[in-house]
Amino acid sequence: MANNQANKKLHGLSKNERLCNFSLKTLLFQQGNTFQQYPFKVFWKSIDKNMETLFFQKSVTDYVGNAEQLPALLHEQNPSFPYRKVPDNGLFFYPAKCLFGVSSKVHKSAVIRNNLKRLTKESYRQNKVPFYSFLEGINTYCLLAVIYTAKPILSYAEIEEKIIVSLQKIQQKIIEKQNNKFN
Repeated sequence: MANNQANKKLHGLSKNERLCNFSLKTLLFQQGNTFQQYPFKVFWKSIDKNMETLFFQKSVTDYVGNAEQLPALLHEQNPSFPYRKVPDNGLFFYPAKCLFGVSSKVHKSAVIRNNLKRLTKESYRQNKVPFYSFLEGINTYCLLAVIYTAKPILSYAEIEEKIIVSLQKIQQKIIEKQNNKFN
C-alpha cells in the first residue's frame, strides 16, 4: 500500500482512482445523489474519511490498531488495521474514485462504447486537478460515476466542456450539503 502512495501521479488516471470495490459501488448507486448533465447522468456521494463504518457496520471503538504500521493517510481510513482490514481497493489514495460507463441500450457497438468511455476518461483526467484540490480542502472523499446516456456521439471538446460543468456542479452540491448540515 505504501508503494502505491509513492507512485502518485497527479495527471494520470491510475487503478487506485477507479471505483472497483463492490461495496462502494453499491453505496454510490443506492444512497448517492444524482443529476442529469447532458450527455451524462452523474452519480456522486461524498463520504467520511473513516472507511471502517462503511465496511464493518459496527463501532470503530472495538479495536485500536497500531498506527506505526500504516502511513497516516491510511490509518485515518482504517484505524483498527491489525484487527480489521479494509480491502485494498476500498482505500482512498486520491480524494475521489470514479467509474465511467456508456449505456449498451443506446450504443449497441462495443467499439463506439469503448471510444466514448475513452474520451470521457481523458476529459476527466485532464480536468480533475481543481476538483481534487477542492475535496482535499474540505477534507472529504467522493465516489463518482459518469454514465454517457445520449444517442448522438459528441466530440471531445463537447464532452470535456460537460465534464467540467459536471465537476463544478458536484462542488456546488457538496458545499450546499455541508451548509445544510451546519445550519
